[in-house]
Amino acid sequence: MKNKLNPYKHILIIFIVAFITSIPLFWKDLNIYYDDGIQHIARAYATYLSIINGEHTEVLSSLANGFGYSWDLFYGPLSTILILIGKSITTTFVGGYKLTLFIGLFFSRYNDVLVCKPID
Repeated sequence: MKNKLNPYKHILIIFIVAFITSIPLFWKDLNIYYDDGIQHIARAYATYLSIINGEHTEVLSSLANGFGYSWDLFYGPLSTILILIGKSITTTFVGGYKLTLFIGLFFSRYNDVLVCKPID
């Protein structure tokens, strides 16, 4: 007889591990503007401005001196949507980006443990 954990216990364990491993994300001294971080924050900000102005969000007209830039050619819209939802919770784009990273970390472990079935 196999000893199986309740799925809710798995979720709690995954949440605790994701929380502990993402503690450095929420340090104020963390330079989030390094590498791709600034690109994702700028993209979320430009998408936010496009939504506020009632413009089409495929071409972000606030970028490239008003000429526009189609950032969706390079990244899918899900990351931007998650950052904007996180921005509504944390009130800053940087906080929304950090929350999106935490959510990604949590669900990547969730998928490995609960959704993928081990090969017997």
